Amino acid sequence: MKLHIYRGFGRRKEKVPWDVTHVIVDESVTKIQGGAFKGKAHLVSVIMGDNVSRIEDQAFYCCGALSFLRLSNVLEFIGEAAFSTCNSLEAVFLPSTVRRIETEAFMYCASMKLLILPDDIDPDNVCDLIIDCNGLEHIAAASDVEYEFESDSIFLSDESIRRVKEWLIHHMDESPFQKLCYDTSVTASKINDYLDENVPGSALHVERIHGMTPLHMLTMNPHAPADAIAALFVSNMEAIFQSDHQERDPLDNARTYNADGLVATIAALCNHRQTFL
Repeated sequence: MKLHIYRGFGRRKEKVPWDVTHVIVDESVTKIQGGAFKGKAHLVSVIMGDNVSRIEDQAFYCCGALSFLRLSNVLEFIGEAAFSTCNSLEAVFLPSTVRRIETEAFMYCASMKLLILPDDIDPDNVCDLIIDCNGLEHIAAASDVEYEFESDSIFLSDESIRRVKEWLIHHMDESPFQKLCYDTSVTASKINDYLDENVPGSALHVERIHGMTPLHMLTMNPHAPADAIAALFVSNMEAIFQSDHQERDPLDNARTYNADGLVATIAALCNHRQTFL
């Protein structure tokens, strides 16, 4: 493991070790420079401070091992090819503050399976080929949403581009609990309020696109606090044993994406066991 604290000093690109594996972006940083981590083949984890509002062009281009990404909660801009060819990146949890995503931002992210655009983002500010050559392209196609060419043309139709963007905004609308668990500002209070206001068994609802329960989604969310995960888990412990379409259970997700949540879940399991001893 080789850790680098990124401080984005000055106008010149900060020198980053070629074999860096883990990056923490300092709280003082407001912008990640263009090409800052380009081609860092060993980089697996990036945790951003919550003052980063811009990720410039090719900032993480061709970081093929990058699998854990915690974005800033005030992020507004994702530059051209910022995460292109990040082949191991499966999930990106976008904050509601994102206002613009430039061309090829997530192109060639072959493992990508989870990305929800903010409800109020202007589709015109989202690049036309946001899921082109991306794992999500196949998931969208399963819902009959895909890029189509104009007749007798090499250009994609505006209508198909619009449909893809709308799908990325709304494809989880039928599963509001999962969408809440995707939210980067989710809290234990919001989880408990939802459980109080909705029908019993909502914690076990399985959404059709990924086969995820709310607990699957919450344990993947790197922003989710441990007490929120514990609150959802305790509400219905059966959810911990359910597998999604990739045969992963929530503990698998927590192990990869949310270590604090994993600890909280195991502690709750131990406490539950103690009550029967």
